[in-house]
Amino acid sequence: MRIAAAKVQFAGTVTAVKARIRLLRSFDEISHSYQGYTLVLDGTVDGVAQKELRIAVGPKTHEKHRFGIGDVVMGLA
Repeated sequence: MRIAAAKVQFAGTVTAVKARIRLLRSFDEISHSYQGYTLVLDGTVDGVAQKELRIAVGPKTHEKHRFGIGDVVMGLA
C-alpha cells in the first residue's frame, strides 16, 4: 500500500519563467520535446521563506494563465 505524501502550500512572486525541454540523444540523432515551464519564485513554502523556489507547470496551465515576471502565484503541491 502506498501512503500519500502531504501537500505543501506555496506562494510567491515570479522572478523567471523557463521552458522545460527533454533532450534525447542516440548514436546519430538528437531530438527534444517540450515538457512545460518552470516558474522560479521568491516566496514561501508552508510559511517558511524561500529565496529561489521552483514550480513545474504543464503547457496547458501556462497557456491558460500566461505566467510572467512579477505575477503573484499560490497553490498546493
